[in-house]
Amino acid sequence: MSTAIGRTRRSPPPTSHIFKYTAPQSLSNGVPPDALFTPPASCNMKEYCVICHDHLDERPCVALNACKHVFHIDCIQLAFKSKPQCPVCRASIGKPQGHSPSGTMTVSVKPTRCAGFHVDSIFIAYNIPSGVQMNYHEHPGRRHGGKRANAYLPNNVYGKNLLKRLTYSWLQGLSFTVGTSFTTGIADQCTWASVHHKTSTHGGAQGHGYPDPDYFGNCNRELDSLGVPSAQELNDDGSAK
Repeated sequence: MSTAIGRTRRSPPPTSHIFKYTAPQSLSNGVPPDALFTPPASCNMKEYCVICHDHLDERPCVALNACKHVFHIDCIQLAFKSKPQCPVCRASIGKPQGHSPSGTMTVSVKPTRCAGFHVDSIFIAYNIPSGVQMNYHEHPGRRHGGKRANAYLPNNVYGKNLLKRLTYSWLQGLSFTVGTSFTTGIADQCTWASVHHKTSTHGGAQGHGYPDPDYFGNCNRELDSLGVPSAQELNDDGSAK
């Protein structure tokens, strides 16, 4: 559409969605109480605990509600400090929680295209201000650097489904952490955690961009390992259905 003076009227900017994450003051490393129950009488307590390899009947035991696997109480509590999942079947127990500092994730659609796709791009902008490290960071009380980072997804069903999972990951503090920067070697920086993002629309896998035929499979497997629900279990805002 043209204006009276012959200039093309610009379309309004696309709607942006902002997701705010507030880092908790502290984290609990134990197993949630509602995730445990007393092993049934039918359980063979002469079997071995897969964590310590001692017989189950040598110490008090519990079973996990999610999968019914049985462990010594002290063993499963220790295991959960590393990862909140069953050591046998890897079933996630409770919501995963990462170590990201507070910040915002802004999602919009841009007319640029990811190489290899013929649709618009979903544009993700992360903004994490500098701040003070929490007690679960490497140097509690010391300041950490901030971070701004952008990422791209094709605006198709695969990109939209992955966006749901990335949003959940962000809201659970799984996308970033505080540590030593891999690129600069500087300590006390906000860095990417274990979920890979495409920070360019082109350049291929080596340039952290597209095309990369393995990206969606690799990223979804990373999210699976962190206990992030599938796209079918999430709403568009990353919340659980």
